[in-house]
Amino acid sequence: MLIFIAFKLTIMSKFERIATFIAVVEENSFAAAARKKGVSTAAISRQVAALEGELHTQLLNRTTRQISLTEVGESYYQQCKKVLSELQEAENAITKSKNEASGPLHIMANRYFAITYLLPKLAEFMELNPNIQIHFHLAENFPNLEKEGIDILFGVSVEGASELVRRRVTSTRYVLCASPNYLKKYGVPNHPSELIKHKYITHRVRKPNDVISFKNGKEVHVNPTIWLNDSYVMRECAMQDIGIVNLHDYMVVEAIQNGKLIEILRDYQEPQTNIYLYYQQSRYLQPKIRRFIDFYAK
Repeated sequence: MLIFIAFKLTIMSKFERIATFIAVVEENSFAAAARKKGVSTAAISRQVAALEGELHTQLLNRTTRQISLTEVGESYYQQCKKVLSELQEAENAITKSKNEASGPLHIMANRYFAITYLLPKLAEFMELNPNIQIHFHLAENFPNLEKEGIDILFGVSVEGASELVRRRVTSTRYVLCASPNYLKKYGVPNHPSELIKHKYITHRVRKPNDVISFKNGKEVHVNPTIWLNDSYVMRECAMQDIGIVNLHDYMVVEAIQNGKLIEILRDYQEPQTNIYLYYQQSRYLQPKIRRFIDFYAK
């Protein structure tokens, strides 16, 4: 740690000496450079002398009346000006990027949530932020955001890693349902405990994926007959009489309305479940991420 601090101080001192040297050249006087920096002429002279000592070469010709650059000094001055100019450009670019929402934004969401919640407002968001390019990743897993280059994971109800930041987006509720033919063949369960006798379709990402939670913290362990990683296919399996499924209401509302699925055990289900977006914790959250979060998590 002490070595790092010493190195940092050395670099800072070097930059200070270079800046002093440039000031002397551009002011054409040690005294004028001293006035500009608010220090003594002797201090300016020591800084330039120290720089020449480090470089083992003379940068300035000095007389009692004027100063001038040596040949090496002229070359060194031009190179230093170029480097400092590029450094200033880099700092300006960072300042601009901190204030301007622009660049690619990588968002992961499941297909249903993207269609139901993201797409209806996407045109408005893009009109407000024309310099952001949206990259959608449609998947149903909880990724390593940093490793996979995902800026925002959108529309999940499962718990994320403790180092991630989450914001509530909306709420939904889980709906247990099955097809009319399945219920006709295997019977309609009237109590959660009866689910143990039924075929259950589960999602691989859920942890645990063999437990259904109900009101008042009650849980029922079930024996899944099929594991999937896609909610759309889970719904299709239920409509094909394969078993009972437990999905968010926005995924099955249409199928229930048109009679392809029938809700069961509603009185026992939790009234609502929160849906979140997740992003990596950062001291300086990029404007493009902040804009998206503020827009969708109002």
